[in-house]
Amino acid sequence: MKTSGLFSTHVVDVKLPKGVKTFRIVPFGDIHRESKLHAAGHWKDFLHRAKKLDHVLFLGMGDYTDGISTSERETIDTGKLHETTQATLKDVYRGITATLVNELSFMRGRVIGMLGGNHFFNLRQDETTDHVLAHALGAKFLGVSALIRLRITAGGDPVALNFDIFAHHGKGGGTLPGSTFNTLEKMTAIAEADLYLMGHDHKKGCIPSSPRIRLTDSPKSGVKLSERSPWLGRTGSFLKAYEPGEVSYNVDAGRSACALGWIEFEVSLMREGTGDRRRYFRVRGTS
Repeated sequence: MKTSGLFSTHVVDVKLPKGVKTFRIVPFGDIHRESKLHAAGHWKDFLHRAKKLDHVLFLGMGDYTDGISTSERETIDTGKLHETTQATLKDVYRGITATLVNELSFMRGRVIGMLGGNHFFNLRQDETTDHVLAHALGAKFLGVSALIRLRITAGGDPVALNFDIFAHHGKGGGTLPGSTFNTLEKMTAIAEADLYLMGHDHKKGCIPSSPRIRLTDSPKSGVKLSERSPWLGRTGSFLKAYEPGEVSYNVDAGRSACALGWIEFEVSLMREGTGDRRRYFRVRGTS
């Protein structure tokens, strides 16, 4: 697997209206839109639900198109294809990207950013189908991995509360459910964050990591013990592994079916009811 190899940092200011203390984070990726094994029903369900959500931020996780894989790009980049063939392929993937832009246009202005995966088409130097999709949605292209800060303010309160996300398109996590989350847990040794996300292995699920305890300043008692539980999320897929009459590398390898669909996180701003009224986030994940 070869991606852009790009790491980025990104800050997004999120202003919640008066009276609103809860918002959603919805990562999505591994769509493989033009594949014969694209799970069109699950994709339509996602779009239907996503359009109805209020106070929501979306995060693209990569692999929006099925082509072109790393090995296929290596073949195309040899220069052995006729110019007309290359031009035809570019037109095909511009069309596929345009379809995705139309389907996702309702997200414009609500996209945290767009990660790139290992499936994309090089349209010209320094521009891929992932770049075009991000630009069309008014979002930043984040590369394969990003450390993202959401600066949250609510109800006119000028003091922001930071919520950090460490996201990577992903790498394989093993075949068992515990293995894929072990790979996610290893991300916590790389960066400090409130939410850790990976796609790529077409697994789906979200769980809280082990709580961390720390000391924080308190104007009343001088110091106070607080606790933070980061969340881990594998962001699912919209590519089927098994379909009667269709060829699949998963079938060839005897792998399990893919976890179709997506995950969501509900993030609520909370205040302790006594003392210095410390503010914090409460996170709930659903799959």
